[in-house]
Amino acid sequence: MGYSDIIAHEAETLPVDKQVEILDFIAFLKTRRVQTEIAAAPTHPKTAGEVETFFRSFDVDTRGYRFNRDDANAR
Repeated sequence: MGYSDIIAHEAETLPVDKQVEILDFIAFLKTRRVQTEIAAAPTHPKTAGEVETFFRSFDVDTRGYRFNRDDANAR
């Protein structure tokens, strides 16, 4: 007998109003799980503006930086 069978069996022994509370609690648990997954999901910049804002938060002056593909590939 699995947990869902045990829960169903136990719920059947309760009055209807308590069975409704169990359903409400299950809905609450599902909502909380979804909210936890959303909160735990990493956020990634999606636009060029978001990327620029992200890198500005490091307060590093990159105005003189020039990308050199050969130097990068040599590493």
